[in-house]
Amino acid sequence: MKHLFALLLLLPLFGYSQSQKDIDTIAIALIDKMGEVIGSLEAVSFDLSTVHDEANESGMLERQFNSNQIYMRGPDKFTIRSQGEKGNRGYWYNGSYMTWFSYDQNKYVTLPVQGTIINAIDSVNTTFGLQFPGADILYPSFADDLIAEFDKIHYVGIKNLEGTECFHIIAENQTFNFQIWIENGAFYLPRKFLIIKKGDAPEVSEGTFGRWNTDADMPDAIFEFTPPVNAELISIMPKN
Repeated sequence: MKHLFALLLLLPLFGYSQSQKDIDTIAIALIDKMGEVIGSLEAVSFDLSTVHDEANESGMLERQFNSNQIYMRGPDKFTIRSQGEKGNRGYWYNGSYMTWFSYDQNKYVTLPVQGTIINAIDSVNTTFGLQFPGADILYPSFADDLIAEFDKIHYVGIKNLEGTECFHIIAENQTFNFQIWIENGAFYLPRKFLIIKKGDAPEVSEGTFGRWNTDADMPDAIFEFTPPVNAELISIMPKN
């Protein structure tokens, strides 16, 4: 509990208005601390397993599973290996170019993109609708985004998640219920998130983080894409 006690000392610094929203300042302090620590890391790697419901060709909700290995080195480099229902894919960003590669089709697209990791993700998402798993949680503005989008944000206590003590936070509005579990440790790393779209047939998305490495050694070479033999360069990245 010592980490939570330290955060309680910071509460007078927060000036969020609760006249129209039910915002728990402890919850916001925890999320801000998570973002502060992750944002200060020079390099980090982790796994992210995701589950989400998506309408299939028959209009039925179909549960899909994906696994991702993610490597990031600030401020402008990352590589992702993604495996799941939509195939085996890789992404490389070296600060100047973003490359998408399909291991199944042996096809790739390389696009000029510049800026930080966040800028690159935003650019490709806007242009091609390409979604990067769990990216929102790593954004510096994540706490502010939650406050803007949700009517209620509550810290609901410490929970045991697969043997790890985690701070459990719930945010809710009329359409969505969002939950996140943040490790009760020195690095305040996210361990799991859950998104429920309300309705007669609720849609569920969740992600589980694992194998965090906050002291990863990442040479430039891992962020450079080298096309395999006979790989085909195509002009348009498929929408995800």
